Amino acid sequence: MNKKKYRIKKIKKTFFRLAIVVISFIACNAYGQSDSQRVMPPPPHAIPQNAGFDVIVKLNGDIVYGLVKKVGAQYISYQRTDIPDGPIYVIPRNEVYVISYRNQVTDYINSDDTTSVPVNGKYYLKKAPQIRHINYKENDLFKNGTAYIQLGFIRSFSKVNDIKSYTSSASFPVISFGYEVNYKSNLKLGAQIGFGSHKFSTQQFSSYDSTKNDIALKENIFALYVYGKYYVSKSASRLQPYIKGGLGITSSNIISNNTISFTNDNSQEILVKSGSRSTGIGIIAQIGGEYFVSKQLQVYLDAGVGLSVINAGVAFSIE
Repeated sequence: MNKKKYRIKKIKKTFFRLAIVVISFIACNAYGQSDSQRVMPPPPHAIPQNAGFDVIVKLNGDIVYGLVKKVGAQYISYQRTDIPDGPIYVIPRNEVYVISYRNQVTDYINSDDTTSVPVNGKYYLKKAPQIRHINYKENDLFKNGTAYIQLGFIRSFSKVNDIKSYTSSASFPVISFGYEVNYKSNLKLGAQIGFGSHKFSTQQFSSYDSTKNDIALKENIFALYVYGKYYVSKSASRLQPYIKGGLGITSSNIISNNTISFTNDNSQEILVKSGSRSTGIGIIAQIGGEYFVSKQLQVYLDAGVGLSVINAGVAFSIE
């Protein structure tokens, strides 16, 4: 009886050990399968530089992210990327150092001695920027020009001989067109073309042959000038006094109608028609003032030597 219980006890121990071995094998195999089937996350990808947006670096070191809409003469407009349908924001141009566009193009806006420089990815000022005032006459050469039209009053140029003995009658005022470009901060270069017409008349008596001469003249004038226009003041005031001087080509076409009548016989008249043309070198020298109504619109008044003594005009800046 004791032997039988001993054998049963031994069988139980053997079965228990075998069960432990089987369970351990199954657990190890399951762990190995689970480990081999585990999916590892993909390695992170580097974010490309300013992908999908532009980077605006200001002179004070601030960085603005957005989509640049316009780089104007005074302001830079942009839209925030997190609000695609939001408002348009603006930054004064003189506060921006550089713009790095999303296509990797870099545009240096203010890169003089007062701007910042990149050092190890950060921007530092060379020196504090000065407050800039809007200068209404500051334009780039051939980039921003000014077109104008003017009317001239009181004749100045004429090729009529002994003109002081003639009486001037009503005539069409001189009209001129011109274009100017900025050469230096206070100096513009320009070209002007002008047209005009003057009428003159006089009477001459001759007691020797008892005749009276009624002379009527019409002079058509044309001129092409190139000149320099120097602004006397360096301030940013809207009213800018200037001095203008240059050389050009002038042309005069004179048509003369001379009616000869006899004082002792009014029924007899002789009409003599003639004409002449002359071309020469002309001078333009004027002093005046220009008032900037806005950045694009100016009005001015000047006086001096040219096709006419007094001129008044309107100018338009072209960007």
